[in-house]
Amino acid sequence: MGKANRLFNGAGHRTLHNRVTPTPGQLEFLRIQWNALADHLKLQLSSKYGYTVSSWLQGSYKYGTLIRPVNLGEEYDVDVGIYFSWVPDGSAAPAPEQLREWVQRELDNYKKICADVKEISKPPKERCSRAIFSNHFHIDTPVYHLNPSNDKRRLACLSRTWEESDPKAIYKWFRAAARGEEREQLRRLIRYLKGWAAVAFKESPGSRPSSILLTVLVTQAYQDMWLVRLGDLDDEDALIQVIKRIHGRLYRSSVVPNPVDDGENLNRINEENWPSFLTSLHALCLTAENAEDAADEITAALAWSEPFSYLFPLPDALEVEIVDLKSEQAVMQLPEIEIEVFGNTPKQPLKRYRNEVTSVAKGCDLIFTIANPHVIPEYATVEWTVRNDGEESDSLGDIGHRTMGTRMLKTKERATYQGRHYMDCVIRLFGQIYSVRRVPVHVKDIRYPDRNPPKPAYTKIKSFWRRRR
Repeated sequence: MGKANRLFNGAGHRTLHNRVTPTPGQLEFLRIQWNALADHLKLQLSSKYGYTVSSWLQGSYKYGTLIRPVNLGEEYDVDVGIYFSWVPDGSAAPAPEQLREWVQRELDNYKKICADVKEISKPPKERCSRAIFSNHFHIDTPVYHLNPSNDKRRLACLSRTWEESDPKAIYKWFRAAARGEEREQLRRLIRYLKGWAAVAFKESPGSRPSSILLTVLVTQAYQDMWLVRLGDLDDEDALIQVIKRIHGRLYRSSVVPNPVDDGENLNRINEENWPSFLTSLHALCLTAENAEDAADEITAALAWSEPFSYLFPLPDALEVEIVDLKSEQAVMQLPEIEIEVFGNTPKQPLKRYRNEVTSVAKGCDLIFTIANPHVIPEYATVEWTVRNDGEESDSLGDIGHRTMGTRMLKTKERATYQGRHYMDCVIRLFGQIYSVRRVPVHVKDIRYPDRNPPKPAYTKIKSFWRRRR
């Protein structure tokens, strides 16, 4: 069993799966909105233009692999295909750009009657129109011609062309790839890697793999693991095997054929961005190997936290002392973190804490400083990682963020969301973790921080340190 598997999909709420998966309430809001929009478009388009119009949900929502926005400013993406049906008989039929114009116009009409629609994107995209809703999500509406005589579909593009595209066929392929509990595990594995892609390529979006590319890569790797899966793999071990297989495959060839159309390459990352993608994929594979060799849960969790950043939860211990295997001595002394709280009106210091902020009002600024800088090695990298938790941060997709730098002894944050959050300070030297201090931050809906907070009780975990050779 994987050492950190409990943190992937365990019983607690602080798991990687919970941090990347929409809540039931969020999914219900999406369901209501896309159903209402689809019903409106079908009724209005059919009555106005005389064609039978149907809809078909597609994309991540349909596959059951949708992830929540994990970077501030991102949105949920729901795809609802709109299908105009007619049998070609040589008579005049709508051109692709005409169908697109009809749908775009009707989306504008829908905005006038639906208060939850914030904007209809203009100009529309080459392959779809987009309606942007409140609560951080949008619906893309690709438009198709459906030939009911042979059940063939083609996508209407703005460039006045039809594109052969059948989302139903690849969905049926995915459904047949695994069943029961194995299908649910496959969905979780896809979500994990989609979460990784969201944080790993935040600064280089051109290198980010598409959702369908990851879905096919993970599914085919999972199918190839049929013999290994006889041993009832947990999520961590299954992810390690999937990553290794994807890494080997893409280093051999960048081409990923559509499983239902060998002539289509699903890999749309261009040659200029491909080396950047491979570099991140290689780092992910090294992480998987390190986690596989880890001696304990915290060591494996710290390994996974490097590529997954703030998405990956850490155990609740507040101190992680890294111990050398040979000497059984701590590699370095733990950093002591001093936190100074500033109010905004007026901007003045209100409180000082050490290693835990037991109570702070929303809207206050916090400055985190390593109070014993002499313990930090000269060329060490200091990582400051915020892991947010709670309904307020979840609703905005602000799961966390990370800043780092050589001997970066200080960082500034703001208490924005109510709940218990963490500032994690990780010290690395030449890539090896030397020490970890977790700082809980309890943000409350109060006017001023408490004057006499109770003394915190700390938990320490020792983690044995080894180098990969």
